[in-house]
Amino acid sequence: MTLGFISKGSDFAFIILLVAVIIDSIFIKGYLKRDRFVAFLLLFTAILLACIVWSKWRIGLSWSDIIRASRYQFFWIAYFLFRNMEKTQLEKLLKWLFNITVFISILYLLQIVFNQTILNEVEIMQARLFGIKVPRYYNQPDLIQFCTLMAIFYNPHKGIWRIVTTSLLVMALLGAFHRSMFGFFIVSLLLGVFLKLPYLRKIQYLFLLLIALFIGTFFAGLRIMDTRTFSDLQKISQGSYAEVEDFDVEDFFQGATFTFRLAILYERNQYLWENPSTIPLGAGLMPEDSPQTKMLDFKIGLIDKVTGRAVQVDCGDISYASMIFRIGYLGTAFYLMLLIYLTVFFYKKRNHRYGLVSFLFMIFSFGVSLFSSNLLLPATYLLPLISYCIIQKTEQEEISSNDSEKFNT
Repeated sequence: MTLGFISKGSDFAFIILLVAVIIDSIFIKGYLKRDRFVAFLLLFTAILLACIVWSKWRIGLSWSDIIRASRYQFFWIAYFLFRNMEKTQLEKLLKWLFNITVFISILYLLQIVFNQTILNEVEIMQARLFGIKVPRYYNQPDLIQFCTLMAIFYNPHKGIWRIVTTSLLVMALLGAFHRSMFGFFIVSLLLGVFLKLPYLRKIQYLFLLLIALFIGTFFAGLRIMDTRTFSDLQKISQGSYAEVEDFDVEDFFQGATFTFRLAILYERNQYLWENPSTIPLGAGLMPEDSPQTKMLDFKIGLIDKVTGRAVQVDCGDISYASMIFRIGYLGTAFYLMLLIYLTVFFYKKRNHRYGLVSFLFMIFSFGVSLFSSNLLLPATYLLPLISYCIIQKTEQEEISSNDSEKFNT
């Protein structure tokens, strides 16, 4: 169902969320009261509003374009909804989301088994596993990363169901054969195991890890210097990718190297520096099909099958290209500030079951953000917001309990 620029399930979800927050704020006293996180959220909101004003009256974008390009950032208001829910409600919510993700993971895995699309339509590619061609589907469950870490470090199920749900989620996570996702998943697992070790064991493992990293870095460095990646990095540092004639774009894309993603980021960043007025608040909150987007001429990016040219602003290969282009350096800095605040908070609360899971998820997300647009999606911050509220409520309960014991004493 399409109503003007409202065309996605997330749009209707936001309308429901907004109505709930407005009604609750009217009838619940202190619903919008300020706390430390709200202060950071207000700073980002102010910058986002500035980006909207800039996009409308300086860039000349339509309200429809602006809302479509920025709508994912509106879901931050869910914090007020979560903050005013009971702790038990939030824990039940996470468990329900966990179970739903397990079910969708089953459907996702069935796609690979039967080579048939079951979830939303996506382009299908091929991967080789032990010499056998396996279909690669990119329609993984939205919450797969968080729920997989949750299954390993704090599974809501016990016994056989713990093993079953963990196995399904891990297989679904690795089923897309993303090398970057696999790598950062392993890093998150190792980090999680490390943080749960006793202090002396941590020192021992850290010493062994540093030796392994030194040896690995030495040999990897020698190998990289003899590969195309090293020469590509040199070209990027010299700005050579700004001149398309210096390389074959199609061959560069097919290589799917990390330098391809760096080149995307470099080209969008270079545009801002060539237009200094766009550096603070970006070049405008424009969607891919905006008339203003058609005036751009970026050469590096995924090839749009309709237009036959590189995708201009919806850079799914790296989060930061679209981020700095649309909301500039200021918007990017304040957006990352929110995510970094949550990451630091979860690290400090790593002894809490949701603190550890959420911290590992944030590390995972920052790593994968170099290879996808995940950092801009609501799924990346909504579940951590639920964890944040659960931890806050747990601490409030402990303080109330201690005060009560002192009073009785």
